[in-house]
Amino acid sequence: MHQSRSGKAVTFEEQFRDYYVLLCRAAYYIVLDQDAARDIVQDFFLYCWNKRHDIRITRDFKSYALRAIKNASLRYLEKSGKVQLEEIKVIEAMSEFFPEDDGREDDARTAALWAAVSRMPEQRRKVFLMSNQEGLKYKDIAERLGISINTVKTQIKLALQFLRKECGWMMKLLTPVIGLIYVG
Repeated sequence: MHQSRSGKAVTFEEQFRDYYVLLCRAAYYIVLDQDAARDIVQDFFLYCWNKRHDIRITRDFKSYALRAIKNASLRYLEKSGKVQLEEIKVIEAMSEFFPEDDGREDDARTAALWAAVSRMPEQRRKVFLMSNQEGLKYKDIAERLGISINTVKTQIKLALQFLRKECGWMMKLLTPVIGLIYVG
């Protein structure tokens, strides 16, 4: 479909696999509707597939795709009537700052999550990491730490509440398509 920076041709399937989640995140950032975001991105890829012999992207597919998704998302808002024209102009201006996912953002999110995890009380942090990083079941965590399964459940619940509160600023940037936060 286009040439990568290395000059190697990249297939449609590779583009889809590499950018689907990012594009869904970008669309969701604007439309705030998971299903609509998926539809917008799927329509974009369908358009690209149908026009694959006509589209010539010589520079950066990601920039092209993000711009197309932004425009399609704004058109969706306008057509849906969910927001007024004035609000669309504000959203359009704000969307200039939506995630481009160049790696720095992931690094910032990872650092913020780890910083938040480090601020948890020691027992809660231990339980949370044993569950999410080591993949242990609640029963195994309870046995290892000599606490009840209900205590493990409570600590996990409190840890997730704490992370939601501490990292609320990035909730829009997290992938709603995947729906899970994995600290690892």
